[in-house]
Amino acid sequence: MEIEAGTALRLARLLDVEGSILRAADAAEIAFVAVNDAHSLVPYRQAVLWRLGKGVQAVSGLALPDRNAPFLLWMEAVCRHLSSRAEAATLTAADLPDDLAGQWGEWLPPHLLWLPLGDGAALIYAAEAEWHDGDVALLARLGQAAGASLARFHRPSPVANALARLKSSRKRQILAVGLLGLSLFPVTGSVLAPADMVPAHPLVVRSPLDGVVDRIHVRPNEAVTEGKPLFDLDATQLSGRLDVARQQQATAEAEYRQAAQAQVFDSKAKVQVAILAGRAEEKAAEAKWLESQLERIRVKSPGPGIAVLDDPSDWIGRPVVVGEKVMLVADETDTEVEAWLSVADAGEARPGARLTLFLNSRPLSPVRAVVRSVAYEPSARPDATLAHRVRAFLVDAQEKPRLGLKGTARIDGDTVPLVWWLFRKPLVAIRQFVGF
Repeated sequence: MEIEAGTALRLARLLDVEGSILRAADAAEIAFVAVNDAHSLVPYRQAVLWRLGKGVQAVSGLALPDRNAPFLLWMEAVCRHLSSRAEAATLTAADLPDDLAGQWGEWLPPHLLWLPLGDGAALIYAAEAEWHDGDVALLARLGQAAGASLARFHRPSPVANALARLKSSRKRQILAVGLLGLSLFPVTGSVLAPADMVPAHPLVVRSPLDGVVDRIHVRPNEAVTEGKPLFDLDATQLSGRLDVARQQQATAEAEYRQAAQAQVFDSKAKVQVAILAGRAEEKAAEAKWLESQLERIRVKSPGPGIAVLDDPSDWIGRPVVVGEKVMLVADETDTEVEAWLSVADAGEARPGARLTLFLNSRPLSPVRAVVRSVAYEPSARPDATLAHRVRAFLVDAQEKPRLGLKGTARIDGDTVPLVWWLFRKPLVAIRQFVGF
């Protein structure tokens, strides 16, 4: 009667634990009940629930197992080795490879029960005493309930699988169509180029004659008025030539007067008078021309504006020739945009295209302009690169930025698909690298 009473009690406890498993709200609760509450049925020291691909899910006596703990890492290796066993089995260290069996005594008691649950899951119970058939039967029954309950949460129905595949397929199709439509979305092609504000109608100040710059009278960006001296050429050479010409003129005039007086008494002197008169006039004209050249060595401003030049000290002592540009005189507010377009982007800019300049000093106030000209051949820039010069006039009804401001210009081109706008430069780079 005592045996029957004990058996009835264990069956009642089994039903109670099974009920807890069946009423569990999630897989974590099922695992916790399976490794902890089963101790009321069969005494054991340790229990583990393991899932293939997910590792150890629950350990008896722990609320949350640490996946990086040495015991769990070893247990994970043991479970992977035993995963090929589809039936319940009682095991000892002798059933494991030497590399795993060597640590058995450190982590587990001598006897282990392996209970496969299906879908790559298993329950492992470890005890000090050997497993009896009745204990194995009770835990196997509990394992069946745990496996069926876990399947509820981890195994979708065939209908759900089909719907998920259909939904995923439709999502991929919609995504592909959306990406294709987006890649063909028309956008305005544009290129960027460094730019600055330059004079629109400058007055070019050139050297009036060959010489050497002696002095600069103005500073860069200094306001000047019409007629104000800008620079002087060295007068040493002209002054010397003028002194010699004046001496030669005086000598020629003296010879002419002497011959004019002598012709009264000497008929041969009449022939020399005309020659000496012409020579005197020639020397007088040469001296007068040198005087006019000497007056031109001081160059004056042709109009009002500001002086545009580099460092004045760089010009002192520099030889110049007739017509060589020395500086500009420009209206500070009469400006236009000059941009330098790289050789790779030259084909994207055409006369009449829209240009938007974002000044470094006013990035939130773009300047609107229209491309007036694009240089056919590239020019060398100070940074040793080649670029095409682009000139653009400002659109009316806006304040013109002052001379010298710098920024970045965006030049709009033709309408192109978005995919071309995104991948044009990478494709060009790949083509140049590959060579075809």
